[in-house]
Amino acid sequence: MKLYRIISKDDWIQSKKEGKVPRCNSDKRAGHIHLNNFEDIKTVANKYFEHSENPVVIELNVSSDLKKKLTWENPTSEKNWEQAHLQIENIDMKNVERFSFLELIGRDKFDIGKFIILES
Repeated sequence: MKLYRIISKDDWIQSKKEGKVPRCNSDKRAGHIHLNNFEDIKTVANKYFEHSENPVVIELNVSSDLKKKLTWENPTSEKNWEQAHLQIENIDMKNVERFSFLELIGRDKFDIGKFIILES
């Protein structure tokens, strides 16, 4: 199973140095890590990220151990997509398979760039 997380470029750099993807402030408030299906990446990026954050989408291989800690939130009027919640403190970088820098299209819309395989 593949799920996706969008983080700032600064968090991506920190993740590679520390070996784990940190929780953002929204995750800390919610008490879980927000993940998305592939088809929701652009919607989430355009709703919650600014160009100055240089967002990066990471592709996670959700192992059987992680699946046990996964719950799903049904769509709401605010979020019209199903969203996965991972009940762990941080994502270990060993679960990250690929990443993509989101590309700015026009002045204020993101699109998915080419995915790059993460080298160990």
